[in-house]
Amino acid sequence: MTIEHFAIAEIKNNWLYAQVDVEFPTKESLVGRDLYQAGVENKQYRILAAEMLDSAADSFTAEDIYLVDFHRLTVMFALLYSKQWSSDEDQQMMIEFLTQIIYSEPCELYIGFQNGEPVTTAILTRSNEQVLVSDITTTDANSDSKMSFVKSLLAKSAISVTNGDVVLEI
Repeated sequence: MTIEHFAIAEIKNNWLYAQVDVEFPTKESLVGRDLYQAGVENKQYRILAAEMLDSAADSFTAEDIYLVDFHRLTVMFALLYSKQWSSDEDQQMMIEFLTQIIYSEPCELYIGFQNGEPVTTAILTRSNEQVLVSDITTTDANSDSKMSFVKSLLAKSAISVTNGDVVLEI
């Protein structure tokens, strides 16, 4: 069952939008934020069930997944994430928006590597009640790759899937 709204998704979205809520934001970062907001309108959410992860392959190890905590990884995250937009101009605006991110709670950005290349991204948002895994992108359109990454990301973050406390953005 998919649901269109979760409070934790609003927390993540507001956190992202606030990244360009500064005294002198660049015009490009504001356009990128607007593109992101338009994309979020099409997102849906579902409670992640343990069974969904049980069938996921073990394609990623903890060593393949990195917390984005310095600028070079932020740029890699932004470059990969921006590929969701078809035009080069939109991709550039998204890169400008995402590279404005300041590392802070409640969100953490992650990037997954295989064979030394960045292949997947996600944002992990934590609240008192729930965890949201969102903004999952892969270079492989296969949904199995996404679930494999989610499984490994949750394991790396020591998050267990119980009682509907993990929400997945789809």
